Amino acid sequence: MRLATAILATEAKPGDDPQAFRAAHEQRSHPGPPPLPAALRLAADVVRREVDGFPVFTFRPRGRMRALADRHLVYVHGGSYTEALLREHWEIVAALIRYTGASITVPCYPLAPEHTHEVGHAWVEGVYRELISRVAPERVVLVGDSAGGGFCLAQAMRYRDAGLPLPARVILFSPWVDLGLTHPDTPALEPRDPIQSVSGGRLSGQWWAGADPVTHPQVSPVFGDLAGLPPVDIYTGTADILLPDIRRLSQVIAAAGVPVRLVEYAGGIHVYVGATFTPEARDTFRRVAMTLATTAARAPLPARAAGVAWVALGRQVTHRLRSAPPPGPIRTARRSWWARYRRTPAGPTTTPEPSPPDRSSQP
Repeated sequence: MRLATAILATEAKPGDDPQAFRAAHEQRSHPGPPPLPAALRLAADVVRREVDGFPVFTFRPRGRMRALADRHLVYVHGGSYTEALLREHWEIVAALIRYTGASITVPCYPLAPEHTHEVGHAWVEGVYRELISRVAPERVVLVGDSAGGGFCLAQAMRYRDAGLPLPARVILFSPWVDLGLTHPDTPALEPRDPIQSVSGGRLSGQWWAGADPVTHPQVSPVFGDLAGLPPVDIYTGTADILLPDIRRLSQVIAAAGVPVRLVEYAGGIHVYVGATFTPEARDTFRRVAMTLATTAARAPLPARAAGVAWVALGRQVTHRLRSAPPPGPIRTARRSWWARYRRTPAGPTTTPEPSPPDRSSQP
């Protein structure tokens, strides 16, 4: 993880220049998702459909993995509510399929600044309603990273308030739950995290909030009523710029009487799971599989699928955890980094936070 952080730190963060960030987003066409990587197409059957003009992908594991699947995940991608799903998000989806054997629905929701939280949440709720009309809610799990993590938490609150059947669990990777980034400890972490910036994050948060304050519970769920939600698992790193808010979120959830588990990885940066080949990410996906009580984590991939998976891991070295492609010298450095990283022994450090007993019996 230290090597990954050092390489990402060689480039400027999106949003470091607020004026350029604003101009780029206000003059763009609404972006769409990138093509599916070969490893994901090989691992799962894919159905793409349009809902009110926005794509929804459904992945169903192939072969022996299909027989192991007993869960259906709804994966909501991050990107500050302003960025389309990235190739690294597809890699997270592929890893979730490999480790859990679950089917996965990926809603590519309306983004800011073209849309606000009211439009985005209503649209994803519609996708959820359609899903639970054919899949038992106790088999459904909400999963999201960064903005997608906050999105999932706000969606669970929305379902509760509407009297909808709740999903079995909510799993969050580095969730963004205070869009104002108001915690006093956040500025001290900003230099350590090469992914997220405070200035760009606050501007994105204002766009997503629209006419509402950024403290609105559907915008920043840490300020909402979290009682009555399903069990929540949170994964983050100690170099994540959002760590102070994530720890606060864990405390608020526990105080509301909801079972919560917080796992911290030493040195982990924002959305470290996007580097799916790292020991920290692999350990996280194994934990998710065990939480969902699946056997897929112990099932070996078919030989051809395993080969494609290793190719995908190698290719990740030449991709940022952000959308901008790196210049030539960085590509060379990343090839060297991958060769060194493969010789680095695994053994991530985790820091669990005490929480109420999990009375869910591992749904």
